[in-house]
Amino acid sequence: MMRRLRQRGVILLSVLILVAVAAVVAAGLFFDTGLAARRAAGSFGLEEALQLTQGAEALAAYALNQDTGQTDTPQDDWAQPVDPTEVAPQVTMQARLTDLQGRFNVNMLVGAGGTRDENAYKVFQRLLELKQLDPALADLVVDWIDTNVQPEVQGGEDSLYMSQLLPHLTANIAVTSISELMQLPGFTREVYAALQGSITALPPSVRTINVCMANGYVLDALYALNEKESRHVEYSALSAEDLAKRREGDCFPKRSSLVAGAPKMQAMTTERTSWFQLQTVVTVGSAQFGLYSLINRTGRQARAIMRSLGTE
Repeated sequence: MMRRLRQRGVILLSVLILVAVAAVVAAGLFFDTGLAARRAAGSFGLEEALQLTQGAEALAAYALNQDTGQTDTPQDDWAQPVDPTEVAPQVTMQARLTDLQGRFNVNMLVGAGGTRDENAYKVFQRLLELKQLDPALADLVVDWIDTNVQPEVQGGEDSLYMSQLLPHLTANIAVTSISELMQLPGFTREVYAALQGSITALPPSVRTINVCMANGYVLDALYALNEKESRHVEYSALSAEDLAKRREGDCFPKRSSLVAGAPKMQAMTTERTSWFQLQTVVTVGSAQFGLYSLINRTGRQARAIMRSLGTE
């Protein structure tokens, strides 16, 4: 009798072990299957989002091509944001087209010869001062972009960056995103946030600012090129709402009045834009995808030049 009880106990224990092993195996299979399903859903969602964002690029290009005006202002049809719109069940999309030539292109700081452009340098230094930031950042940006190894007075070349915690060399080429500047000493998140909306990274050949779209700080910074003008800050004293209200009817300020008697300002300003940024946000279920597209308009042709997922 005792022997049978022992045998039954061994059998029961074996069965329990087998059940436990089977449960572990089943749980692993279910987990792997669920994980594979999540991956597939994520890949499908990303692919769907990319297809929608490319459709948004085509619509943005169409809107830009239809704009036949001589100026680009906040009142143009292409400048109106697209509110969140359901394009499919559980799929929404919103988009906004931004004029990038209303900002200071940091790649202007270096001229065609690979050395500092004095006019652009003056404007950028004034912009930093208006934002209450260290003007020495202008020298650091020049050294980061220029092709020589001679540091500016308050700048730094390879020797400065090789002494960092993570040593590296200077880029010595044009930047493609202003976030790259966060590698510079003193270019903190606070500095980045203060300059957002006022600076951009476009090809070095883009050397004009659209005064119809520029904010007050950029407009005032341009006066660094007007040696005869001793005015104090004016446009930067306006709130964003006041500036937008003055632009409801037409371009403000008019380029002709802004650059009167200042040929250097005239050379760096325009009322027409060739470079835009399309920000598209697609929500698929609980997942959200953001795409930034750099769009160039030449004549009546607009097309995407570069895309970036999630970052400006």
